[in-house]
Amino acid sequence: MYADLTIGGGGHSRLICSRLAGRGRLIGCDRDREAVAHCRVTFPPPVHVLHCRFSEVLTLLRPMLDDGAAGILMDLGISSHQLDTPHRGFSYSVNGPLDSRMDPEEGETATELLSRLDERELTRILREFGEDPQARRIARAIVHARQRSPIRETGELAEVISRAVPATRHKSLPRVFQALRITVNREMEELDQGLAAAWSLLRPGGRLVAISYHSLEDRRVKTFMRDKAAPPQSDLGLPINHEQTPAGRLLVKKPIVPTDEEIGRNPRARSAKLRALERIQ
Repeated sequence: MYADLTIGGGGHSRLICSRLAGRGRLIGCDRDREAVAHCRVTFPPPVHVLHCRFSEVLTLLRPMLDDGAAGILMDLGISSHQLDTPHRGFSYSVNGPLDSRMDPEEGETATELLSRLDERELTRILREFGEDPQARRIARAIVHARQRSPIRETGELAEVISRAVPATRHKSLPRVFQALRITVNREMEELDQGLAAAWSLLRPGGRLVAISYHSLEDRRVKTFMRDKAAPPQSDLGLPINHEQTPAGRLLVKKPIVPTDEEIGRNPRARSAKLRALERIQ
């Protein structure tokens, strides 16, 4: 049994199915209802497609995996469909409602988030999740702009950012939209729970593969996999003894990154980093 926890448009799942050639089963999951609806039509049985967040994976998948999963994939971040669909509100390149929810029927929108946060908290979010050195200036501009009326469209927010930091707008725009998306969808909390759930679902010899697209994701994935591959520690932080083995084994010492040819075919893959971990026990 294999699981694709971010089935999206089904690209990775299609490749997995082609390798299985009827010799195994695949479960596909996604928190995006549009992706789930698309893949339920695209993939006939025995592929089983579930609508769920990472934090729900363990509860939903455990009854379906008698002996554990042989492989689990997590392709993190945002999909091309989400970016390219204006009504989803993820991109500053196309105007649309400032939504940014991966599940359009759950939680608050980015507009609602911007309407309730004070300048200090907004600055923190832009600095922590967008890693933008201009966070305070941008937050102040957003708070000032919303006093006239709520910021309801992606184009409006892009204009506010561009006026606040004209010299660095090309860097600040993706950073701000990333920070809002991460906050709206609680992505870091979900990622932590998803990694833990995936590990719990793997059988011995099973492999976890995670693809990240920015440093916040990659640091979490790297730390999680490194800790699982480290020797067991005593309460004092010292190795217990040389005979005990780590719970996991890193399959690549450094992340696999796309080649120039791959980036040429898909420019959005340029920041991708793939890490892989095998469960030993």
